[in-house]
Amino acid sequence: MKKYFFIILIFFVFSSILDAQVNNQKKTSPAFYIGLNSSYNNEKRNYYVIETTGKTNSLLEWNADYLFKEGISSGIKIGNWELNLSTQFCLPFECGKMYDSDWYTPEIKTNLSKSNLFTDFGNDTKLSLKYNFELAETGSNFFISPVIFISNSFIKLEAKNTIGWCGDIGHTHLDQHYPWNSEYAKKVKKYGINLSNNITSVFCGAELEKQFGPLITNIGALISPFTYIFSIDHHLNKEEGHYYQMIQKALFKVWDFYGGIGYSINNHNTILLGTDYCFCPETPGELYYGYYKIDHILADETSKFSYSKFSLTLSWKYLF
Repeated sequence: MKKYFFIILIFFVFSSILDAQVNNQKKTSPAFYIGLNSSYNNEKRNYYVIETTGKTNSLLEWNADYLFKEGISSGIKIGNWELNLSTQFCLPFECGKMYDSDWYTPEIKTNLSKSNLFTDFGNDTKLSLKYNFELAETGSNFFISPVIFISNSFIKLEAKNTIGWCGDIGHTHLDQHYPWNSEYAKKVKKYGINLSNNITSVFCGAELEKQFGPLITNIGALISPFTYIFSIDHHLNKEEGHYYQMIQKALFKVWDFYGGIGYSINNHNTILLGTDYCFCPETPGELYYGYYKIDHILADETSKFSYSKFSLTLSWKYLF
């Protein structure tokens, strides 16, 4: 962070001198910009395994309450067109909790395990294109912009320090299944879970932007015509463990809403604070499994995936 601050300080001083020299002259087209950004993310994701009878027999949920990301963005403006490419990387910290639940009968949650969740690796990349239409009279600084972008979000997580409680017959050796929190349930050792999740989406929608002197505000709403979700869940044990592979394809189900406010320090430097909320309701898909390796065996059950993501981002942008 100190390195980023030092770089930003140098650019700010340099651009302030340059800004005074150009004395607010109009920028030529095309205009290029780069930026640095830091964000806080809160993500909640759920995987359900559904029997052919429609009953849930397994639920894997993870709450990444403290995902911190650092990244860079760059773009070009040509006339009313704007093309932007950005990428962010997750910092490798403990980020939340993971819960794994099983139902050996539809009415009783027999097994539950809880783990501390750690980020192994994560990357978010987005390529966006928009066209800015100025509303009202020329010079109103009020724009509406059709937006389209492609995003890919990958995260690899490790669930560690796992504690489990099992009330199924196989663990209690009794004549029936019991709830995980009953007096008959056994506390057992668990070896944790390694999980990777990749979400690729195409979004389209519209953005409104209004400038009030040095202040810039914007809001946007988008929907994804197509989203592809791919996950690998590796349950660890004494040997190699079990693998589960899940695939979902969501059509017009994933939404993204965002907004922000920026302050133009001068003709070159802008500070931006933005927020974003993206969610996907339960989406059915395929479930594959394998023992000791990924065998890609198609299961009789189906899988369902849902997620929500909230982010708060602080950015600095330099316009050449």
